[in-house]
Formats: sequence, C-alpha cells, structure tokens
Amino acid sequence: MEFNIAAKNFHLDDALEIYAKKKIAKLERYSHHVITGDLLLEKDKSFCLVELNLSVKHSVITSKVKNHDMYMGMNEVFKKIERQLKKYEDKFRERKRVAQKTKRT
Repeated sequence: MEFNIAAKNFHLDDALEIYAKKKIAKLERYSHHVITGDLLLEKDKSFCLVELNLSVKHSVITSKVKNHDMYMGMNEVFKKIERQLKKYEDKFRERKRVAQKTKRT
C-alpha cells in the first residue's frame, strides 16, 4: 500500500504526520483491497478540511470532513473510510458467493 500525505496552506509538523501514519497503519487489515491512498490536510482560517481518497480494486473510496480541529477531523475521516471499506469488503465477498452458487448448479 502506498500512501501520500499532503498539507495545504500550512506546514505539516512531525506530530501530525506521525498521527496520520498511525491511523493509516490501522487500515492495513484491508491491505488486500487497498492499492493506493491520498490524505489531504487543508487549513483555512476557521476550519480544517481532511480528505482521504483510497484506490481499491474496481473503484475509488472518498471521504471528506470539515472540522475545527485537525486531529478530530482525521478521526472522523478514518472512521468513515473504515466503515466504507467494511461495506465494500462485504459486497466483494457476496459477489464471490453468488458466483460460486451459480457455478455449482
């Protein structure tokens, strides 16, 4: 899995980068589906925008969150992505089951 972390309108400090890498490491359990990922952290005057794009087999999964705190925004984005990856994995497994059932009969 290849991940890119980019910061827009601010300097990405080490603590924030380490936190992001720790969150990305939790997505390793879905590594057989995830090909690449891009994490975009953008800071404006009053809010922070966190966007995560994952390229998986056969599609792209995207999640965006606006929040006042960058860390809370990253937490929300990774929760959303994890939920979407679970849903994708269930659909992927179901497609395989349906295909096997039709083969046998």
